Amino acid sequence: MQYNDSKGLYNDAMEIAIPNDLLLSSYDFVLPSNLIATQPIMPKEHAKLLVYHNGEIIHSTFKDLFTYIPKDYLIVLNDTKVIHARLFANKLSVESFMLTKSIQDSISPTAREIFYHKALDGNMHLVQIRGKAKLYDIFALQWNAENIFIQIFNIRENGYKEVAFFKLYDLSLLNKTLEHSHNVIYLSQEQMFAMLQTCGKIPLPPYMKRESTQQDLIHYQSIFAKHSGSVAAPTASLHFSESMFAFLQQHYNHAFVTLHVGAGTFQPVTSINILHHTIHTESCIIAKAQAQKILQAQKILCIGTTAMRSVEWLIDKAPQTQEDFIVGNNDIFLHPYNPPKKVKALLTNFHLPKSSLLMLVSSLIGRDATLQIYKEAIQHNYRFYSYGDGMLII
Repeated sequence: MQYNDSKGLYNDAMEIAIPNDLLLSSYDFVLPSNLIATQPIMPKEHAKLLVYHNGEIIHSTFKDLFTYIPKDYLIVLNDTKVIHARLFANKLSVESFMLTKSIQDSISPTAREIFYHKALDGNMHLVQIRGKAKLYDIFALQWNAENIFIQIFNIRENGYKEVAFFKLYDLSLLNKTLEHSHNVIYLSQEQMFAMLQTCGKIPLPPYMKRESTQQDLIHYQSIFAKHSGSVAAPTASLHFSESMFAFLQQHYNHAFVTLHVGAGTFQPVTSINILHHTIHTESCIIAKAQAQKILQAQKILCIGTTAMRSVEWLIDKAPQTQEDFIVGNNDIFLHPYNPPKKVKALLTNFHLPKSSLLMLVSSLIGRDATLQIYKEAIQHNYRFYSYGDGMLII
């Protein structure tokens, strides 16, 4: 039997009390569906901005952002670039091809979605494939008037597939045992990104419940995006127009980090005790010169939760290296029981109930203050999620 009181949730069988700050249910709230933004506000400066400063809430807009940020802050931005991660390919029947020698006559008429995640070791890539797919299945698509093949070489417990993308020297030798064949030309990472850019679609978050458009190619990408690798945008960055970013560069010391946002950012927390949640990992790259700026800064404002996770990873978990870049897998989970050590200010959007990102915000200002801010944001019709409004904690 479980019951609530002011201190948390108790389990009679275990006789263990879980503090409210560790209870998943303590991070829930009701969000009206009409407040979920599916289109960006234009011009960007017209988006609402909730400012939380010294326990007080101020309602403003993004055009006034810099009036709230003192000049002695180092502003840290994530310069990752969203890739066109949604690919569509047709399943190939090798048996049919061996009879017909025609790719066109051997593929399923219905294209299947292959959601690209990231590169792995040894020419392998991690993807999700919509619908049933088994080991050694092959899919085909056309890129630059050439046949590109995608074959499954491993299926993980979570259903994710490890696949190779390749071309063939001799198409007539196509078969299901190609992994170590001399007939195979694997696509390089550079070719992979070029192919995704041409053949893929921008991966809008699933809660938008719509297909991406040509406008999303522009709007679902920060204007300072540089290094390809994300399958979701670092959304606080989307608020910056060219003029606002130029002002930031001219008037503030700033640093860039690169955290490639993975689909795990949308992964729900399901553990009753949030400490039992396994946070997703994301590739993080920080140039030594940028890291030095961050380490020396007394006051840091992070543009988005990904920048904040990168800074805290640098402080707490980044590997030591003599190289020019610090590279590793960022698995830091910030919450009230693991607060940030360096970051004290954050620009961010409004996040999902029970999400690890809501817990990250709570790590900075506490869960009670966070939920009070969200309550007021809902009352004032702030727009939530990727294309929504934002808040500045400073």
